[in-house]
Amino acid sequence: MEDSVPPPASESRQSSLGYLVVFPIDVFIVYILALHVSGSLVSRWFAWIAPLLQISNHARPGDWYLQHLEWVTIVPALVAGYINVGRFLPATVGRPINENRSSSAAVWVWSVPTLILIYKMLQYHPPSSVLFDNSMSAFRYFEIQPVMPTFATLFTTDVVRVADQMMVTAPFYAGIAYSLGALFARHQILVKLFSFEKPEETTSSDNSEGI
Repeated sequence: MEDSVPPPASESRQSSLGYLVVFPIDVFIVYILALHVSGSLVSRWFAWIAPLLQISNHARPGDWYLQHLEWVTIVPALVAGYINVGRFLPATVGRPINENRSSSAAVWVWSVPTLILIYKMLQYHPPSSVLFDNSMSAFRYFEIQPVMPTFATLFTTDVVRVADQMMVTAPFYAGIAYSLGALFARHQILVKLFSFEKPEETTSSDNSEGI
């Protein structure tokens, strides 16, 4: 009598449900990294680390943040995607993230901020104000503006553009980096790069000893 093999429908359903749980959590993490963590790291650098290391910087923290928006957004998100920061959340949330990591949810996180960026670019209309370049394309509009608006420059700075950079462009960078980090973790890129073992030589030496 042949053993009956249970259909994998339940496992597939469980995996799909896990994916639906994990994916929005990963998206939430990406936006937290882009909207809060990156700016907080810059503030901590200027408030604590730079004075401790006696590093002088004449740029304001807000301007420095915008001028280095790509790196201060990409690097934390890349690290977070690689180490799977979701597993450090409370057990009710972190457990499904850790168990369903193989479902590739984090690898596709980039799609959400990318779709939002594309939507904003399609909805973009050049400003009609004489203070700004009305011939600017949507691609140039989402280029990084390196100066943070202040009360003194409120009427001469495109505040909406800076807000879009922080709310749309930064999550786009973070989403790409987070997904790349998860992809690197899946393929164990760091292990392969920093592994000093030579499996071929080890195998050949074992074969020679056997002879």
